[in-house]
This record gives sequence, C-alpha cells and structure tokens, in this order.
Amino acid sequence: NDCRDEYQPSWCSEEGALNVNGEMEVYLPESTDPLSSKNLLQEVGENWTTNIMVVYVESEDYNVTDTRILKEIDLIEKSVNNIRNDGGDEDSIVYVLSISTVIKEVNSSAGRVVKAFFNGVADATGNEDFSDSINQTIDEQSDIIGNYAIPEEQDRVDRILEEMPQNALDKLVRDVGTYDAAGNLVNISAKHWNRAVIIIGISDDLDTDNDGINDVSIPEIIEKTQIKINELSIENNWEEKNLSMTLTGPVPLTNAITEESFKLFWTVFPIGVVAVAGGLFLFHCDLLQTGRPRWVQGIKTVIITGLPTLCSVWVTLGIIGFSDYEVTMTVIIVGPIVLALGVSYGLHITNRYAEAKGTPEEKIEEALNSTGKAVFLSATTTIIGFISLVFTPMRPIQTVGYSLAGGIVIVYIMTMLMVPNLTLLLDLKKPSHPPPKVFVSTVNVPVNWTKASLSVFLLLMLISAGVSRQNIEENIDLLDMAPEEVGAVQKMKVYSDEFESGQPGFILVKAPIGAEPSFSFTADHPYGNLEGIENLETECDRISNTTAVSIVFLMKAIAVGVNVSGSPILDILDNSPVPLPEPIQEVAEIIFDREASGNVSFWAALDTLDAQEDDGGRQVQNFLLYVFYNSLTTEMRELFISSDFSRNLIYVDMPFMDSKTTAVAVTQLNLKTEAAGKNENSIDASNLIGVAPISIEINELIVGSQWRSLFFALAFTILTLALVFRDLRYALLTTVPVGFTVGMQWIVMDSNGVPLNLVTVMIGSILVGVGVDFSIHIANRVKELGGTLDAIKMACASTGMSLAEATTVTAMGMSCAFFIPIPAIKPFVAVIIVLLIVAALSALLLLPAIYSIMVKTNWGLTGGVQSMVKNAGLRRAVARDEIDALDASLILGSTEEAW
Repeated sequence: NDCRDEYQPSWCSEEGALNVNGEMEVYLPESTDPLSSKNLLQEVGENWTTNIMVVYVESEDYNVTDTRILKEIDLIEKSVNNIRNDGGDEDSIVYVLSISTVIKEVNSSAGRVVKAFFNGVADATGNEDFSDSINQTIDEQSDIIGNYAIPEEQDRVDRILEEMPQNALDKLVRDVGTYDAAGNLVNISAKHWNRAVIIIGISDDLDTDNDGINDVSIPEIIEKTQIKINELSIENNWEEKNLSMTLTGPVPLTNAITEESFKLFWTVFPIGVVAVAGGLFLFHCDLLQTGRPRWVQGIKTVIITGLPTLCSVWVTLGIIGFSDYEVTMTVIIVGPIVLALGVSYGLHITNRYAEAKGTPEEKIEEALNSTGKAVFLSATTTIIGFISLVFTPMRPIQTVGYSLAGGIVIVYIMTMLMVPNLTLLLDLKKPSHPPPKVFVSTVNVPVNWTKASLSVFLLLMLISAGVSRQNIEENIDLLDMAPEEVGAVQKMKVYSDEFESGQPGFILVKAPIGAEPSFSFTADHPYGNLEGIENLETECDRISNTTAVSIVFLMKAIAVGVNVSGSPILDILDNSPVPLPEPIQEVAEIIFDREASGNVSFWAALDTLDAQEDDGGRQVQNFLLYVFYNSLTTEMRELFISSDFSRNLIYVDMPFMDSKTTAVAVTQLNLKTEAAGKNENSIDASNLIGVAPISIEINELIVGSQWRSLFFALAFTILTLALVFRDLRYALLTTVPVGFTVGMQWIVMDSNGVPLNLVTVMIGSILVGVGVDFSIHIANRVKELGGTLDAIKMACASTGMSLAEATTVTAMGMSCAFFIPIPAIKPFVAVIIVLLIVAALSALLLLPAIYSIMVKTNWGLTGGVQSMVKNAGLRRAVARDEIDALDASLILGSTEEAW
C-alpha cells in the first residue's frame, strides 16, 4: 500500500496484507463427525484454551529449583500473568504452569485448606460466624502457614518437590546433561535439573469488550512477553548466572510461520527476478549463438517478456491480499512459480515476431495469429494442472491451486496486452538462428532407435512406480514448515528433544468429579471417576514418548495435614456452638491431627477412605474432595477441570517424531482411552486431541489427495488437447510424456529421501501444468508439418532450444526458493527442478519415440500418415522406413524458432 504522508489512511498499511495462518488444523476439512480431530479440538476449546506459549529455561550453573532461579522464573510469571484467576479477561493469560507455580500453589495450600474446610463446615451447619473467625486467624498467620510465593528456605522447596509425582516433574523440569561451547554432549547428567519450562495459556477470546475487534493480538502478546524476558535478563544479570530463557511453543511457532512468510517472500523474490532476467538475457543477447553479445537486444527482450510477468505476480498477490482470503506459508511459492512459468508466453510471441517478415505491425500480427492458439493452449493446460489442486480436501492446498491458476490467467491476459505493445514500442530487432546441431543429433536417437528408447523409458517408469513409490513415506512435520532461522523454531526443536514435548495433546474426560459438603446417603461417588482418570493417566504415561498429567498430580503433591499455631483447631471444633456431623469430625482429624494422619497427600487420604465399605467413608471422601477443590487457586483448578466439574482434561505431551512413530503412539493412546470406558471405574474419555492426531489425519488425506488431483489434471488435460487437436488419440499420445514425468517423481523423491508432505503433495499437479507445455509445442509443430518421421525430426530439433531455454529460465526462477529458510520448501523446489528437466527430456526424446513407433507401424498419429501429409500440403510422400538424417539447411529454413 502507498503510505506517503497525507495519503488516505484507510488504504495505508505498513503490515503485510496477506492473511497467513500457520496453524495445522486449517488443513483439515470441515466435518460433521463430532469425533473428528477438528471438532474435538473445538470441543476442548469450549472450556480450555489451546493457545500455548512456552518459555524455555536453561540454567547451566544452578538447579532450576534453586530458590534463586525459581524467583527469576516467578518474575517472568508475574510480569506476563499480572492478574491471576481472571480467566484471561484482564491480561489475556488464562494460566501459567511451571515448577514455580506448582511450588507456589503447594506452599500456599495450607491456608486455603483450612479456609476451605471451615467454609464447608459453614455450608453444612449454617454457622457463618464460626467460619469467618477462623479465616481471620488464617490470614493473620499467612507468613507462617505459607503464602503464594517462592519459599525463602530451600529445604521447604525440596520437601515440596519430594512429594511431586514423577510424571509432573518430567513435564516441568529435566536434567539434559552438560554440553561444551560447540554444543557437544560432555556428560549425560548434570546431577541436577538444568532445564525447566513455563507453560503459558493464552485466551482464545481476545475481544473482551465484544466490539468484534480483538483488544490485543497474538503477535502483540508474544512481543510483550519477549520484551519482558529481555528486560529481566538485563536487570537481573542472567548472563552472570549462566541463565537464559527463550520464548517458544506452538503459538510462537505458528506466529513465526505467519509473520515470516511474507517477509521471506520479499527476501527471495527479488533474487528470482534477477535470476530470470539473467537467464533471459543470456539466451537472447546472441552470446550463445554468435559468441558476441548484443546488449540492447538482450535488455529489450528482458523488458518485453519479464515486465508483464512481474506485473502479473503483483496483481495475483494483490488480489489474494485484497480478498483477505486465508492462506498458509505455501503461498510464498506462488510468486516464484508464476514468475518462472509466465515469461515463456512472451518468449513464444517475440520468437515468432523475429521470424516474421514485413513492417513491425505486420510482424506482430503474424506472431499473434500463429502463436495465439499455442500460447492459449499452454495457458489452459497449465491452469488445468494447477486447478486440480482444488480437488484436495485441504483448504490451504486448494488456495495454492486457486492462486497459481489465477496467476496464470493474469499472466496470459497481461502477456497478450503488454507484449505486443512493448515489442512495437521498443522496436525489437531480433535475428533468427538455426538450432544447434546437438539437438538435431539428439532427436535422431529416439527416431532411429525407437524400440530401445521406449524400453529405457518404460524400465525407468517401472522402477519408479514399482520400487521407489513404495519407499515414499508420508510425513507431516510442523517444524519443517517453519522458518528455521527464527529463535522460537530452533528452541522448539530443543524442547522436543530434551523434554519429549512439543506436540501438545489433550484427552477430554466427561466424568463428574465435583463434591459438595453434603452428608446424605445418596451422595455421588466422584472419587470413582478420579480413580478412572488416574488409571488412564498412568497408562498413557507408560507409553513411549508420552508424558501425561491430570488434576490427580496435584492431589498427590499437596499434603492434607496442616499446622496452625495458637489454639489447636481440634479444640476449637470440639467447642463448636453447633454439633458437627461425624464426617466433618473425621475430616478434621485427617487435616489437623498430624500425629494421627502423618504428612500424607490428599490422594493418599482419599484412597484410604475409599477402602471403607460403608457410606460414611464416601461422605468423608466427598467432604475432603470439596476441601481440596476449594483449596486450589481458580487458575490451577480450571487448568484441569471445567468450572462445573463435569469435564476434565488430561494433558499429553509428545515430541516431534516421524509420522510412523507418531501414529503408533497415537494408536496406543487411543486404545488406552477406549479401554478406560470398560474398566471397573469406567470413564468417558475421548481419543487423543491435538497436534499429533491432526498430523496423522492429514497424512491420511494427502495420499488420496495426490491421486485425486493427478487424475483430474491428466484427464482434463487430455480432454482439452483432444478438443483443440480434434483427435483423442493424438491427445493421448501427446500426454504420455507428462504421465512419465509425473511417474518419475517417485524415483526422484526416493533417491533424495524426500517425504510426501503438505508441500510435496502438490508436485504432481504442478508438473502436469508445466510439463504439458513442453509437449504441446512439439505436438503442434508435428501436426503442422504432417506427422511424418521427417516432420517429427524437424519439430523436435526446431523446438529443442526453446525447451532448453524455457527449462533453464524456469529453473532459475524457482531456484530463488532455495533461499527460503523453511526445510519443507527446499526439497520441494529441488524435486520440481529435476522433474522440469525430466519433462523437457521426455518431450524431446520420449514424445518423438512414441510418434515414430506409431508412424513406423503404420498406425498413424491422427487419421494416418498420408492424411496428415495431405492436410499439411506437403508435396512429397514419406515412406514408413524413410528416416534419413535431417538436412537442416534445406528443411529447417522455414520452421525454425528464433531463440
């Protein structure tokens, strides 16, 4: 947009206008199945946020549970989540989970346990005054009992950590060993925890005033968090402590994809423009033909053929941005592809212009009349190849298909409007040259050795389809689709390796676990559901490459016993003005009689009570659960439990792995959730929800998508050629090299270890769009010349250099994508470039071999040889076996292409 001073502000923006979405679930189609990954994720979002940031803490010199490091972590948490228990309404942060928050939660739990107990007593007896007096006593002793802060005494911290279950520790802290300055592992253990994570949940609803506009954006939250980290690192001299914290996690990762995609386009696209311009100049300045460069001619050709294409790229991207259509990072390949392919249309017109005779106006008219159909046919078939991507069920790939197809439409329009005018304005004077002898000699091989040539191509096709195709793996890796130079992406890989995390997952359990201070004998049994959750959590945690935690870990970490100085609580209860029910007295003994209960956790106490076979034990259990829930901060409780206590969440972390390993883990987890509904304490648990199952579902989609789009591309290409050539057989023969090129993608991908993913799945359809262009020019020329063996030689030799030029320029234009620091893009571009060369060679070698075998066997290409000769107006008959060497000086004089 134009951002000059005093320009209309509504049109002025300094931000990229493309609406880029980096989240994985956008690849999933809409589904009416409530158990689909996308719908399950939305169901989780009804009660919990799925927007997660991670601050990765690295402490090389001190244990991350050292109070000095814990206080630094605490400062980060306070600066980010400055208003706790607000559900994200005020600061957009729903929760913070770390070793620090757990320690603060446990350290302050004693006071809340007492308050929760007496609030329950008040609810059960109606004695509010009794509860208020105790609460006042607890508030006065908060420093002694413990408050929501990191304890000053290291011993207190260590005691809290001793009570924490291992799965919770594994989620929050790790010992990853020690490394030297070069990053090499020195010791497999540092003898202390030297890594920690701060997991931050960002609100899904950032529009708190309901005006339809988010009050703050995700990028702003990320930027604010990063600024706080930077400020505290300087203020508290983290460098001296050898302490560092890096912002990463799923949200910064997807934000990096979103924010960097358009920046990367502007970084690499100018390189592509220069490369294409250089290729055009090299082929059209006569340096290769005569050894002497004609600078003005080369520059004019670059302007005439390059400017319309460049304008087309801007118009295409402008339309995408103006429409606000949601795209993914793959949109950045649209520019290089449209640029690389678009210049060929202008070249065909200028080449024919150079051949024509007469005034400039007569020459351009002849060029448009003779090449108009070929250029239109090339554009149409290319559009068909690209539009076939629309038949995939994945919306981002559909968007790429629309964008590429739309780009070619715009290129064609711009070419037909601008190239003739630019040619006349610049008064292009471009001599024609005969084709190099190498092309004449090369074309003779498939014509003279037809069966041998076809055998070689057939053997390669069989190897690719029969062997290499089986070796291609479907592998979706979100990290491979992110810019690897971004710090958040780099640290995400470290987080995945060191914590076996990175792919956050959730298991939604629909089981009521709420408890009220009710003493009726019809009281519910929430502990039974909690046991089911605990069993499922344990089973999930046993699976390789998974870490699972639920509300149960807090029950195991928080001690039920409380010490309060002054008058013993039990004495106060004994002197209660209102007689207390027996269950309350039993709970009081568990909580306040440390000599009787010891320092057991809530979970151990609940388990002991469950052993009692009478209803009284269940009543005590429910009251104790009521105390536990109310002893937690709202933020910590609702991290695991919905506000109505009817739904629970088990968090399951998995590292980034290959698709097969991920699929095995997901399958095992789903078997565990299925079994949870059949056990003694049965619960309604969903399949795994999150990044891993989404990746697996997309993996299953891409294989079917590839075949569906390829079938459409080839079928409609054949149909289009049949309509234009008015002959189905000729159309089928012309499309064979395209099918061969598409089939060769497997051997190219296999030999380079390239998996089938969200980017490479588009290769086949793109190749149809590009490869058929090469075959069309040869097929059209063969048809014009009569379909004889000599015609085949003439057509292939005369267009060989044009194919070489088109392949080289296209490859140079696309090679700029190698500078995109996204791992998934580089192998995609490499495979495309190799297959472009294969497409050119198959058009130059396989197509003449196919045509030759048809002529030699007297089957004819379309209506027979004699018919084609007659239609072409050629005077001499061509016998089937007359395959003499081509005399370029006699035959090619009127059929050569200027290049």
